[in-house]
Amino acid sequence: MDKELSARLNKVRSAQRITGQQIIQRLFTEIVEMHGDRVNSDDPAIWAGIGLFEEQPVTFLSVDRGQDLTERLAKNGGAVRAGGYRKALRNVELAQRFDRPVVSFLNMPGADASVDSENEGQSLMIANLMETMGALRVPNLAVIVGEGHSGGALAFTNANQLWMLENGLFSVAAPEAMAAILRDDRALARVPMTASQLQQIGIADQVFKEGPQLTENLRKALRQWLATSRKMDENELVMQREQKFQQVLRDWFAD
Repeated sequence: MDKELSARLNKVRSAQRITGQQIIQRLFTEIVEMHGDRVNSDDPAIWAGIGLFEEQPVTFLSVDRGQDLTERLAKNGGAVRAGGYRKALRNVELAQRFDRPVVSFLNMPGADASVDSENEGQSLMIANLMETMGALRVPNLAVIVGEGHSGGALAFTNANQLWMLENGLFSVAAPEAMAAILRDDRALARVPMTASQLQQIGIADQVFKEGPQLTENLRKALRQWLATSRKMDENELVMQREQKFQQVLRDWFAD
């Protein structure tokens, strides 16, 4: 693995890295957390609920790795379990029912790969969330705070816009997994996964510089995005998602 990618991984996996929950607490007020999947669990990897962004109700989802050993063990390192996807789906469906935009903040290695999660319907829950996100009649936005890998992250990112922090990574699998599959670091270097690469090919819509101004820059961008997306009707919202990914595929295969 090259030095640049290793450096990015160190940054996004640092215990000192800002979390989605911290960003939400800085941007939103009157936060109400929603617990449980209404089946059998409350996956702590997902922090979900409702908050006010400048007096506008918004449904939020946040997946974090945890900042210390205790948190990381409780949150399974950000690997969401089947119950976590059910919890996310429950919140998204409520958002649609009450006409609230959905904003997701992600730093996750992917979905939990345990036998228990598969026995609980992990694959089906991921597919259901992905389908529901794509068909939402309210605006949805995904922000890659750190890493977002595999179908586990893709379920949250079937969105009208995808934003990334400058050191964020978004790909089909974690770099270590891809390196093991490809067995060639030079091939790995050609796989687009960084924020700048993904912006160039049209997957990332905005990339945010990390630092003291991050929260304020996100606030301004979120204010503008909400104002614009709220003017779109439900058919336009669905079409925007479809056209975004169809265009990426057309450009990809054209090359």
